[in-house]
Amino acid sequence: MENVITKLQARRKIMFIIIFVVFILAVSVDMFFDIQAVDYFEYKTQMLMVNALIVYKLIELGIIYFIFYHRHLRKFHTDKSDDKLLTRFEKNGKRFFMLVPQGNIVFGIISYKLTGSVGFLLLFLLFALITLSLVKPHKAL
Repeated sequence: MENVITKLQARRKIMFIIIFVVFILAVSVDMFFDIQAVDYFEYKTQMLMVNALIVYKLIELGIIYFIFYHRHLRKFHTDKSDDKLLTRFEKNGKRFFMLVPQGNIVFGIISYKLTGSVGFLLLFLLFALITLSLVKPHKAL
């Protein structure tokens, strides 16, 4: 179990680094380049789409946490001697720690392109940071 927790902690740290790198890149691109919002939607429609992405992502983060992490952790705690459950928990924990930053970065880039404001990308990065901060694999022991 300690080996799995160590691997998940390492993956979590890597995801923090990736989010930090994307943050630096986003701020740098915003400073040096002028990203224009798409002009084939009205501003009201763009903001409606971005707000829908935000709501969707908040709901999705809870669902992903439950499906890929908490459910398997709970099953593992009820039967600690099962290696199959440990393997499944490790696999789904890795998947969770990969999907959280990936999805938030993609949604942030979409929002950035829709509005031309880097603030929405940074908001999605903040969602990823908070989610990764709240889920601590070492507390699974």
